[in-house]
Amino acid sequence: MAQILKSAPFHNVVVIGSGAGGGTAVHTLTKLGVNVLLLEAGGPLNPAKDFKEHLMPWQVPHRGAGEDGRFYFGGMKDGFSAAPNGYWEIAGEPYTVAPGNKFDWFRSRILGGRTNHYGRISLRFADYDFKPYSTDGLGTDWPISYEDLAPWYDKAEAFIGVHGTREGIRSAPDGIYQPPPAFRVHETLIQRAGAKLGLPVVAARKAMITKAHNGRAACHYCGHCGRGRLTASAYSSSQLQIFPALKTGRLKIVQHAMVRELIRGTDGRVAEISYVDKTTRQEKRVRCRAVVLAASACESARILLNSNGLANSSGVVGRNLTDTVGLTVSGHVPALEGLMRYDTDGIRGSHVYVPWWLYDRKNEFPRGYYIKLGGTGFAAPQVG
Repeated sequence: MAQILKSAPFHNVVVIGSGAGGGTAVHTLTKLGVNVLLLEAGGPLNPAKDFKEHLMPWQVPHRGAGEDGRFYFGGMKDGFSAAPNGYWEIAGEPYTVAPGNKFDWFRSRILGGRTNHYGRISLRFADYDFKPYSTDGLGTDWPISYEDLAPWYDKAEAFIGVHGTREGIRSAPDGIYQPPPAFRVHETLIQRAGAKLGLPVVAARKAMITKAHNGRAACHYCGHCGRGRLTASAYSSSQLQIFPALKTGRLKIVQHAMVRELIRGTDGRVAEISYVDKTTRQEKRVRCRAVVLAASACESARILLNSNGLANSSGVVGRNLTDTVGLTVSGHVPALEGLMRYDTDGIRGSHVYVPWWLYDRKNEFPRGYYIKLGGTGFAAPQVG
């Protein structure tokens, strides 16, 4: 066990990570009057400078491609197709996988983390998702139920703003929604075809506001949500939670701080945090009364495994992690042949999706899936 450094700065609460979990923690705690230190592995965020939602390729160097000619997903080099500092590979942060396996790990090193990048899909677990073992004999039942969590879903949706429609579908519990954007031509066509097959095709549920909400302007349908939102029309913890927390004067942020280890005191509780200052490559420490570990699934597991068995009495920390998986299918739709160009404005991605519809019968495979649909006004839709 590392020795506690009594000379290290002391803070009541230290939050590690500034994504959805960390942003929610600092926003809630500072509103309650608690002083908080936030450790973020990335750098600062300036929406006016870093978000590029209205820039066209000819307005930036190399027409938005990197210096080596590659078009980057994130803000690496001169890439501008997404909000800054989100990468699949980060210099100085290599990782390994088991032989014969492949795992692509997207990380975001900037205030707000991956909430600056993600697709804002905001779906609730169904009641049976909390009781998987009782439902299909796989996994372990949760110690809480949907009814326990439903009020917190309500609170989150009311705060961040989610659009959608109430459909009464068990696999897709209804929430608190703003009006969804209108369906495009190909989405209306898909909905009609779904009705003939008995498949529900309903409005997508995303954390993008279509009406002004808590001082935020409604989405103006420029279609470049992935580059960030000057208007904060799409949820990100940086704009909705961390910046307001800073205004309270009760939040201090240490940037470029890669946390290495949580150090326990003689009572077994976390008393100190060791982190590496990425700008100087020096180890630094802070003491705390309480810590909130919100560094994403993989990073949180790394920190816990570095922390002398902390929170790992079960031995499953770092195991059984599940990434988002899917399959993409595209096809030709004759009904769209010769369709004249029309206005396809709207939110980024699809305005519709197909919830899981076979949840009430026994299938030849466990669990289920939902379908996201996409396309343009003058090309065949894609199903993924």
